Amino acid sequence: MGTAKQNQNRKKFTREYKVKEIQRSITKKTRLRKEYLKALKDEGYAVPEKEPKTVAKESVRKIKEARAIEGKKKLDEKKEIKKQRKRMQKDELNKQRNEQLERIRVSKEKFQRREDRKKKLTQRTRTGQPLMGPKIEDLLDKIKTDDTYTS
Repeated sequence: MGTAKQNQNRKKFTREYKVKEIQRSITKKTRLRKEYLKALKDEGYAVPEKEPKTVAKESVRKIKEARAIEGKKKLDEKKEIKKQRKRMQKDELNKQRNEQLERIRVSKEKFQRREDRKKKLTQRTRTGQPLMGPKIEDLLDKIKTDDTYTS
C-alpha cells in the first residue's frame, strides 16, 4: 500500500482535490477583500464601490460574436471545400468509369471483327474445300491498311 504521507500525496493529484483547493483560495481571497473593505470603512477612508462592467461585457460580447461569425465563415469555407472535393472525386470516378466502358466497347468491337473474319475465312464448299474468295479479300484488305505497301 504505502505510508500515510504517500496516500496523502496521491490525493493531491486528483481532480476533486484541485477543485477543492481552488474553491478554498477563492473563498479566502473574497473573505480577505471583504475584511479589507470593512477595515477601510471603520477607519474612515472612502470605500471603492463596485463599478458595473457593462462596457467590458459588451466588448467581450462583440468579440464573441465576431469570432462566431468568423467561425461560421470558416465552416462555410470548409463545407465548400468538402463539396468541391466530392465533386472532383465524383467527376474523376465518372471519367474512370467512362474510360473503362470505352475500353470494354473497343474490345467487344475487336472481338466481333475477329469473329466475322474467322467466319469468312473458314467458309467451305459443299464438298469441304475452303473458299478462296474471302481469303483473297482479306489479304487485299491487309495490304490496303498496311502503310508499308501504300506510299
